[in-house]
Amino acid sequence: MEIKITSMDHKGNGIGKLDNKVIFVPKSITGDVCDIDIYKSYKKYDIGKINKVIKKSESRKEVLCPYFDICGGCNISNLDYIYQLKFKVDKVKNIFKKYLDLEIDPRVIGSVKEYNYRNKITYHNNNGLGLIGEYGDLVKIDKCLLVSDRVNELYNEIKKNDLSLVKLITIKECDNGLILVIDGKMDVKKIEKYCIGIYMNDKCVYKKEDGYIFVDDIKYMLSDKSFFQINTSNISNLYDEIVRYGSFSKNDRVIDLYCGVGSISLYIAKYVKSVLGIEIIDEAIKDAKMNAKNNGIDNAKFLCGDVAKLIDDNIDGDILIVDPPRVGLDKHTIDVINEKKIKKMIYVSCDPMTLVRDIKLLNNYELTNISVVDMFPQTHHVECVAKLICNDK
Repeated sequence: MEIKITSMDHKGNGIGKLDNKVIFVPKSITGDVCDIDIYKSYKKYDIGKINKVIKKSESRKEVLCPYFDICGGCNISNLDYIYQLKFKVDKVKNIFKKYLDLEIDPRVIGSVKEYNYRNKITYHNNNGLGLIGEYGDLVKIDKCLLVSDRVNELYNEIKKNDLSLVKLITIKECDNGLILVIDGKMDVKKIEKYCIGIYMNDKCVYKKEDGYIFVDDIKYMLSDKSFFQINTSNISNLYDEIVRYGSFSKNDRVIDLYCGVGSISLYIAKYVKSVLGIEIIDEAIKDAKMNAKNNGIDNAKFLCGDVAKLIDDNIDGDILIVDPPRVGLDKHTIDVINEKKIKKMIYVSCDPMTLVRDIKLLNNYELTNISVVDMFPQTHHVECVAKLICNDK
C-alpha cells in the first residue's frame, strides 16, 4: 500500500496516515512516498515496513551502511547531515512546547565527525556475534561505520574464537589502544596483541597499560566500568557549552552530580575556586581522583556514593552541574535542589523527555538557555545542555 510520510516522531520514524489511521514507518523520512506493508496493528496506530521508496524526499541521502535496513542503530543515516541536525532541533523544540509550553530557540552544535566517532560498542552473542536489529533479532556484521577501523579489526578477530560461553563483548577505544570487556568466558591469548587491557567477568586478565583519552589538555584515565561520553571528537564542544553557560569565576564553588571519571569537574576546574564531584561507581571515582592527581588539579574533590543519599549534606555551593543517566533525576534529588536554591544550575541531558520532566519539577528554577549538541550522528539521540537560574527572590 502507498503512503506519504508527512512528519517524523521523536525516535526518527516516519509518520503518515491511511484511512485516517496513523502509520509509523521506521527508516522513512518526511517527504518520502513509500510502498509499505503493515508490520504490527494496534487500535490507534499501525507500524509499517517499507517495501520500496516510490518517491524520495529531498532530505534523503544514500546510506553508506549495508546493514541499514535491518540494524537498529543508525536509524536516521538516510538523512543528509544538515537535516539530521534540523530533525534533532525540531524534536527538542517540539518536546519543550508540548510538555512545558515553552518556545525555545536552541544553540546548535554539530559533531566534528559524522562517522567513526564512537569510543564504545557492545556486541551481543546469539549463535554469532553482532548487533541488535530493528526488530530485536541479531544482525551479524563485518564492520560498523560508527567505530574506527581498529575496533572493527578486533571485532573480526574475536569472531574467529570459540564464543559458546560468551554473552556480551564490549570494546572501548582510548587514545592509546583498545580495552576489551567480556561477559562470559573465552580464550583471549590470540587477541591480546590487539588490546591494552582485557577484562573478563569484572576481572582483569590482561593488561599492557592503562587507557586514556585527552580532551583538550586534560588526560583522562579510563577503567573497564567507567562512563565516558561516547563521541570523543565532540566532547570539548559539549563541555565548552557548560563553560559558556557557567560564566565561572574564581570565587565559584561548583557541585558536579553524576560526575563519572571527573570529566566535567576537571575540565572546568581551572575556571573556579573548587569542584565537588559525586558518583556511585567506585571505579569511576578512583579514576576521577587519579585523573585529578595526574593532571595536577588540586581544587577538585570526589565522593563515591548514591547522589540521592549524599546530596543533602553535599550541596553547599554556587553552581550546580548535573549529568544524570537517561532516567534523569530522582524525586529526592529534585526536592533537595529546590530546597537549597543554588543560584545557577546547568543540566546536561541525553534524553530531552526526562529533561523537560525534571525542569517542570524544578519549580524554583527558570530555563534561560539551551543548546542542542550532536553527540550521536546517524541516530535519533540528542544531547542537550540547559542553563537554569533560581527564580527565588
